[in-house]
Amino acid sequence: MIGTELKGWRKRHGMTQEMLRVELDVSRQTIVVWEASDKPLPRVTELALVALEYVPDCRTTTGHRYTAAELPKVRENVRMRA
Repeated sequence: MIGTELKGWRKRHGMTQEMLRVELDVSRQTIVVWEASDKPLPRVTELALVALEYVPDCRTTTGHRYTAAELPKVRENVRMRA
């Protein structure tokens, strides 16, 4: 995916730049630069977007926060979906 496609992806998934910034743990400026760029996104970012798309239950910006006791179960569910 090239950077200019990121805005469309983000909007299709109902995310603001701030929400995506939190999910990817990058600065807001990074999101702005990526969305204006015609260069490919970093591979690790593309993989993170796939995870956000196909495992939405693990998003932190939708209010899902897990305790240490719940985390092993969440990770197991993620592995089962892959």
